[in-house]
Amino acid sequence: MSNDFSVSRDLLYEIISLVNSGQTFSDIHVEQDAPLMIKTPRGWQQIGHEPVTLEDMLPVLKGIDQDWEDKIVDSAIDRPFVLTECRLRCNVYRMSCGEKVTISIRRLPLQPIALEKTGLPTYVKTMLEANKGIILVTGPTGSGKTTTIASMLDYLNANRSAHIVTIEEPIEYQLQRRQSIISQKEVPTDTASFSTGLREALRQKPDILMVGEIRDFDTADTVLHAGESGHLVLATMHTNSAMSAITKLLGFFSAEQRTQRAATLAHSLIGVIYQSLLPTESGDEFVLASEMIFNNNQQVAPFIVDPSKMHLMADFMKRKEDNMSRNLNEVLAQLVAKKAIGPKDAMRAAYNRLELHDMLNSMR
Repeated sequence: MSNDFSVSRDLLYEIISLVNSGQTFSDIHVEQDAPLMIKTPRGWQQIGHEPVTLEDMLPVLKGIDQDWEDKIVDSAIDRPFVLTECRLRCNVYRMSCGEKVTISIRRLPLQPIALEKTGLPTYVKTMLEANKGIILVTGPTGSGKTTTIASMLDYLNANRSAHIVTIEEPIEYQLQRRQSIISQKEVPTDTASFSTGLREALRQKPDILMVGEIRDFDTADTVLHAGESGHLVLATMHTNSAMSAITKLLGFFSAEQRTQRAATLAHSLIGVIYQSLLPTESGDEFVLASEMIFNNNQQVAPFIVDPSKMHLMADFMKRKEDNMSRNLNEVLAQLVAKKAIGPKDAMRAAYNRLELHDMLNSMR
C-alpha cells in the first residue's frame, strides 16, 4: 500500500518565525517556485533551499486580500498585514508574463520607535518645535524615511495638542491618539491621491500635515502653500542628498514659477534630513548616517532664492560654527573612525566619493 501524499508547508508560520527570530532584516521576498529570501544589512540572503509553491502561498495571499486573484490582474496589491509583534507591508505582484506571483514584505514595528533611538542627533527635536514650515525627509528606498517620519509624528503626538493629518500609501504605522487628534488617510482608499488628500486636508483644520511622498507638481505646490499658510508639514522624497531635495522640489515648477516658489520655500523651509542605512562592520545591524540642512534664522534662504548661489550651501554645511547642519561625508568619516562602519560601505553610501576618499586617507 502506498503512502504517497504531500503536505503543504505552513508559509505563514515560517514568516512569523522569521519575524520573531531576532535576526536583523528589513524585507522578506516570497517568490513562486524559488526559496525565501530576506534582506539583511549585508544584502539578500536565502533562507533554506525548498522553493515556495503557489499552493504554499495561498493562505498568505488570502490573508492579505481575499480577492487577490482578481485584483492582481490589473495592478499590484499594497496591503498591511498585522501580526502580534509587528506590522507587515505586503506588495503582491505578477511577473514572468503573468506566470509567477511574488510577495514583497517590509517589516515594521507596531509602534513608532522613540526619536532618540532612530540614530538621528537629539537636536532634531528643535525642528519639531516650529508651529509652521516644511521639514523634508529624503533618501533612497529602504533608508528608514517612514520610520523617521513616524517617530517625529509620535513625538509631536506626545508633546503637542494638535490635529495631525497624514496622507500615506499605504498607512504603515497606526498612530494612537495621545495629546493630538490623529487623522490617517490612505491613498487610494480614503483619498484619490497625495495631492487630492493634501488639498482636502487643508479644509479639515489641521495643525500638522504629513505627506507620504512628494512626486508631482500638484503635491509640491500644495506642500509649499501649506507650509507658508501656517501649517507644519512633514514630507518625504527620494533623492541622493539633502541639497538635491531642494532642487528636486523646485524642479516640479516651470522656469517662470520657480522664482516665486523658491522665495516661498526659502521662507518656510525648516530643514532637510537626508538619511542612509549602512551595515555595521560586523554586518549584523544597520547604522543610520544622516546629512542635515537647518534653515535656522533663514541662514540658507539666500542660497535657495538665488540658484547661482545654491552650490555655496555645501560650504555652509561644513562650517563648524553651525553645528546643526552637517555634511554626509563628515558623518561617514566619523562612523568609520569609531569603527561603527567599514570604509568600503562608507564609500558606497557617499555621493561625493572623491572627497570622502581624501578624508579617510587623511585619518590613517
